[in-house]
Amino acid sequence: MCGGILHTGVPTEAELKHAPGIPASAEIRPGGTAWIECLQTIACNPCEANCPVGAISIGPKIASLPRLDPEKCIGCGTCVTKCPGLAISVIAFRKDSGTTVLSIPYEYFPLPETGSTVHAVDRAGQYVCDAQVLGVLPRDERRSTCVIKISFPREVCISGQVDKHLSLEVKEWTIM
Repeated sequence: MCGGILHTGVPTEAELKHAPGIPASAEIRPGGTAWIECLQTIACNPCEANCPVGAISIGPKIASLPRLDPEKCIGCGTCVTKCPGLAISVIAFRKDSGTTVLSIPYEYFPLPETGSTVHAVDRAGQYVCDAQVLGVLPRDERRSTCVIKISFPREVCISGQVDKHLSLEVKEWTIM
């Protein structure tokens, strides 16, 4: 069986290793850094067009993969709300609390409530750990999609490498 984003919808380690929008672990700032899992060359550039500090570039060919300049990224999350492929999150490692904070796009109802505990799942939908919902930004005229901010134990990210990028388990839902 073939694996990878085109065959299963779940990227392989090799695909993620070569993604120019994924920062190295040492480049992730405490306030947050964009994490771009855009792995397909399609004509798209809302992330580049909406980044207020020019941290994301597509280049002259609109079908190029987005490149992240982590030195410029301020972790504002504008790109998360503008990506039509839901391929961008913002990740932050919080040393003081020993947690990872992840802001992810979310397009299901019902929205989780701030303060609730949710099941965090990996890219394949497998349960990884419980996560605390820190905030919910609903879709509005500025945001094309909702953004959910979750916190989970830092040890979920093994030895400084982000090997598990999490999302939320959706039990009963309706697409927005």
